[in-house]
Amino acid sequence: MWFQQPGDRLALEKQVIASLVSEGWVKNVIWHIDEGHGTARVDVDLLAGEKWWEAKVVYPFIYPYAPPQVIPRQEAKWSSHQWARGELCLEIRADNWHPTLTAADMIRSARKLLETEATLDESGVPLEVLSDHRFTEGQYLSWELMRLVITDELIAEVERRDKVVSLLELARVEYDLSWVFTGISLIGDTHFDEWIDVGVPKQFSTYGVSIGRIAKLGEGDDRYLALTNVDSAPADVWKHFSDIPFDSPKVVVGILNGKVLAKFLGTDKVFEIASVPMDNQQRTPVRNDAVIGKRAAIVGCGSMGSKVAASLVRCGVSHFLLFDGDVLKPGNLVRNELDWFAVGAHKVDGVVNRLRAINPKVEVDSWKGRLDGHYSTATILNALEKLGKCDLIVETSGSGHGFSVAAAVATQERIPMVWGRIFGGGYGGYIVRSRPGIEHPPLDVRHQVYVAMTDPSLPKPPDDSDIDYGSEHDERAMIADDADVSIISAHLSRMALDTLRPSGQSDYPESAYLIGLRKEWIFETPFETRAVTLPRIAQELAND
Repeated sequence: MWFQQPGDRLALEKQVIASLVSEGWVKNVIWHIDEGHGTARVDVDLLAGEKWWEAKVVYPFIYPYAPPQVIPRQEAKWSSHQWARGELCLEIRADNWHPTLTAADMIRSARKLLETEATLDESGVPLEVLSDHRFTEGQYLSWELMRLVITDELIAEVERRDKVVSLLELARVEYDLSWVFTGISLIGDTHFDEWIDVGVPKQFSTYGVSIGRIAKLGEGDDRYLALTNVDSAPADVWKHFSDIPFDSPKVVVGILNGKVLAKFLGTDKVFEIASVPMDNQQRTPVRNDAVIGKRAAIVGCGSMGSKVAASLVRCGVSHFLLFDGDVLKPGNLVRNELDWFAVGAHKVDGVVNRLRAINPKVEVDSWKGRLDGHYSTATILNALEKLGKCDLIVETSGSGHGFSVAAAVATQERIPMVWGRIFGGGYGGYIVRSRPGIEHPPLDVRHQVYVAMTDPSLPKPPDDSDIDYGSEHDERAMIADDADVSIISAHLSRMALDTLRPSGQSDYPESAYLIGLRKEWIFETPFETRAVTLPRIAQELAND
């Protein structure tokens, strides 16, 4: 511990606190050093505002890299600048502390605070110490047991309805230390039709749903006064929102000039519900506007395909066609984008829900099947017809025959296609693309990459690499962890986005890249990337 380390910091602490005693305003200093438990504190009485205050100074285990705490020895409220557990919030804090400071500086700061607040002005009112708190939104909300999320669109709809009280459908998700209510819809009544918030995932309707009341407020009207009066009883607040007698806990919400005032009406007490503000800042780059309206097909929704789909929807792709015939099992969770809530469902259904949970407005079509599976001709043709209407095919099935079918559609319909694989063992992977008129068709490009990777001049890859991705996989699970898959999937997502942009704006000079995650095979260092130069159609025409 800090008091056992070279440098004798403990001796310094005792010396500086002894100097406070010599100044006459600190007394009864008692040190408590427990080497067995690694704790240290000192009890002191300090004089401030003509009163002796019995305090304890508790040293953190990482002292002197964090400040000690000054706390009343007996539970008491000393100051308006005091945390819930008793610690004084002083002008020296964790955000401006420096190891050259000591506990004596903390005690001086505590005395300054207590002395100032004990001083009366000419009117007999205690002086106020200005707050220098720099709390984040997250800190403020950490103190709120109940929170409400309603979108700007829902607020606008309530304001459009003026002062009519609407039934508000709420989803409630319970966390360890909070309840989060989310507005789902406004239930239809004699005044207005039902209004569903399309910006909120439909999955919320499967959570604990309750019905609250919501209305536009006027400053100073009865509803506003009821919501802002801290002495209002639950029934007194409720009667301004409903004629039905108050008989069980309710949620009521008022909107005043876009501001949300919300209360949870308990059986005998009114509780504040904190409104979580919307954050509509632009976060994705403007260049992603090129993907707006584009439709991406994900052929294979396993570990790589599920991650690519989730990444693309976050990047702005809003139209998807998903292919996969497998069911998600618990063993898949070690590297699939999905979780236990999707176990037992087809992977495509799980990914559909995942995409809608990220962007509720996404348009998703899906097909439960493998492109190389046994189905009726009509069923296969219907699936291939949908595939042929996409703007991009992302092939992550891990199936040689499935790849061939997707490649055939891409070639015939002149659709760009990207694909990627993880090397068995997780030491790397590769990403490749084929764009009509630029690279050769996908089957040819696949062969070109295979020839490049099996060049006799290169070292032999590890036995479990499965470099021959043109052959069928057996039923053994590939060995690679989520970090391996996530890295290659992220690179494939980036190449997919790049492929959806005009070719003249591409960031990729080559069509295929081998990516190493550790020293293995041809890779000398972790994160080494090797471009595979493939013949371009334009170059060949120029040579002719």
